[in-house]
Amino acid sequence: MTSPIDRFAEKTTPHLRRLAESSDAVRAMYLFDPEHEDLPANRDADLFLEKQLTRTKGLVYKYPGRAIVLLSYTCAANCRYCERQDRVGVGLDSEGRLQPEEIDAAVSFVAESPEITEVIFSGGDPLTHPVGLDRAWRAMAALPQVAILRIHTRFPLQAPDKVDFDLLEGLAGCDAMPYLSLHIDHPDELTPETEAAIGRLRRMGYVLISQSVFLKGVNDDLDVLDRMFTRLAQLGVCPYYLYHCHPIATTMRFVMTLDEEIELMSRLRERISGVACPQHIFEMRGTTGKLVVPTDHWSVDLTSVCDFTGATQDVRSVAMDVELPTVSLSAPAKTGAQAADGMPDG
Repeated sequence: MTSPIDRFAEKTTPHLRRLAESSDAVRAMYLFDPEHEDLPANRDADLFLEKQLTRTKGLVYKYPGRAIVLLSYTCAANCRYCERQDRVGVGLDSEGRLQPEEIDAAVSFVAESPEITEVIFSGGDPLTHPVGLDRAWRAMAALPQVAILRIHTRFPLQAPDKVDFDLLEGLAGCDAMPYLSLHIDHPDELTPETEAAIGRLRRMGYVLISQSVFLKGVNDDLDVLDRMFTRLAQLGVCPYYLYHCHPIATTMRFVMTLDEEIELMSRLRERISGVACPQHIFEMRGTTGKLVVPTDHWSVDLTSVCDFTGATQDVRSVAMDVELPTVSLSAPAKTGAQAADGMPDG
């Protein structure tokens, strides 16, 4: 019988395999654990109303001013804490890569929505669909109102030798301001190969930001967070969001309490430079809004927190509750007013 690490090695990139073999924390993010993951992914789940608010295939329009395009549900590896487990890694990869006509439909929707000034390419991982990314990016950049284009990816961490730098250099030369968000969860992921890739992306002109997730047993340690975010800032990557891990059935082994996260963030804020400190984010499931969680330097009642619709929730309870509320939310009106910062990103 093959071991879990052998099965992992058969399905992943050589770079990530070497990294997982040398780092217990990184290995924990990728190895299937039957004790916690014996439930099938719920394909009917709609944690952040992305399915409800899909306007054309792959295009989610949730917040005024920006749209997200899910170009591909393929990744270099399947992160065990992924919030899109209902679509990524459950046999839907072959269906999830947008075709040219579907990309064109997404571009047409943005063209007809002059209030959309920012487009985010996510997935899965958009760098697994280079032909589609090239088509979509160039078409969106040609729209007069689109000022910012973003790529959200883990590819430079999982397979830095496979990144299409010629493509990315060409995209950076388009009119829209190019952003690239690296999803990173542990400093061990910053290998020499990945740091070299980050340097190349900076020289191309990308504004580099990072997104991370609090993960029990991976980065629930002050020194680990300090090393990761300080090094990112030194590399020219601005730490952006550090999310609460969403409590769905297959991710509960990674979920920390909000109080544990607040304690770590409060001590981290005291220790590291402001340019290295991300925003601690709690994203309301089944509704709308990325809320910035206050540190323990403030006296705040977390049992009565309003989302962007005005609904009140006990955030401490919701942060650990695998039950998803049933909510119906309309797409944003085309007013141009921006009600929130951010989108559901990869």
